[in-house]
Amino acid sequence: MNNRTDNNLYSTSQSEAEAQIASSLGGGREEASLISAEVQEIISYRPHWIIRRGNLFFFLILIGILFGSWLIKYPDMVKGSLRISAVDGPKSVVAKTEGNLVKLLVKNEAEVKEGEALAYLQSTGAHNEVLQLKNWIHQVEHPVSNESIEVLLNYPIPVLNNLGELQPDYETFRLQLKETMQLLQSGYYVQKKQTLLKDITYQQQLKANLAKQNELLKKEFDVQSVDYNAKDGLAKEKVIAPLELNQEKGRMLIKEQGLEQMTAQLINSNIASHNKQKELLELQKYVMDQRLKFQSALFSLKSKTYDWLLRFIVTAPQSGKLFYTSFITENQLVSAGSELFYVQPGKSNYFGLLTAGQNGIGKIAIGQNVIIRVQGYPSEQFGYLKGKVTYISNLPNRNDSFLIRVDLPKDLITNHQYKLQFRNNLLASAEVVTKERRLLERFTGKMYEMMSR
Repeated sequence: MNNRTDNNLYSTSQSEAEAQIASSLGGGREEASLISAEVQEIISYRPHWIIRRGNLFFFLILIGILFGSWLIKYPDMVKGSLRISAVDGPKSVVAKTEGNLVKLLVKNEAEVKEGEALAYLQSTGAHNEVLQLKNWIHQVEHPVSNESIEVLLNYPIPVLNNLGELQPDYETFRLQLKETMQLLQSGYYVQKKQTLLKDITYQQQLKANLAKQNELLKKEFDVQSVDYNAKDGLAKEKVIAPLELNQEKGRMLIKEQGLEQMTAQLINSNIASHNKQKELLELQKYVMDQRLKFQSALFSLKSKTYDWLLRFIVTAPQSGKLFYTSFITENQLVSAGSELFYVQPGKSNYFGLLTAGQNGIGKIAIGQNVIIRVQGYPSEQFGYLKGKVTYISNLPNRNDSFLIRVDLPKDLITNHQYKLQFRNNLLASAEVVTKERRLLERFTGKMYEMMSR
């Protein structure tokens, strides 16, 4: 209906146009018919609807583009290389010396505890005897370090004859141990100390007795001095004969001599007591020196024993699940430094160390999200990890790059819910999402930059 109306309107306008053309030329109907034939084709052509409504259509497209550029956001990215680490990650176990793998003690994927023996390497000594020596050292080490060597009475050292290169050190320690045992209960030095203490007690008792005797002699001397002074006065008054005064003087001198002898005995008693104290101090010093020598010998034997264990017994560095790094068997020759196992703990906290260059470092801030694509796990198949910036170094390293710590809130679980297997020194590429910007902002920003030049 609308199309028919348009056609009628178009025909009417066409007739009017022909009449106007004819009148403008001053001719009649015949001339107008001749002119309309020439322009008939042009005038009668009806343009396409795109041409008739093109401006409106173009305007709507432009509005749609502007609206879409406002809705679409595209983040700025700062790229860098990242290395995944763990706070308590898997630890590798390597052979410290070259030799045959004498015995494997733990199977693959078994749970182990820290310090547990995993394998024996070839040695001239018996591994079980060295372990016995280690256990004995562990039992007595703490008490001996606190100068409580009496623990040796409860834990006698085991008799070991197959320690290999440790045997000479073990025998030297045993001699030192025998000397130290003399310091303990029922030993020679204990008995000697008890004897000295008794002698000192007797000396103190004798000194107390001599002090009392000396006090009595002093009192007798004082009384004798009073008598002598009285008779001396009487002799001056001619009441008594001088001979009687001399006799009294002789008795006073005897008392004085006895007092001097008693004083000498007290001095001798003090000297004897001092000598006993000196002898006791020398004995105590010897005992202390012997304790220190024994401690030194024990720690020296411990150091050599643990060095032997480190070289010839492979132990677990931490608790967790044990994994073989390759197909290893008993009696297999291994070289020093070769990796035999690694131990995966039950729970680990992972983080990334991102190295970012100078370009774009100012856009990075704490709390921003990070997209991590691990090299060993293609993101198309396994997905990517999500991280968050938690630390930014203030100073660049020697490569003129900045170190950034990235925490992994979901550990090693990707956006595809795939759990990645951690390996030491996993490398990845990282993209820090610095800011979400609209497409229109990017376009106008570029135009403003070009206009401001």
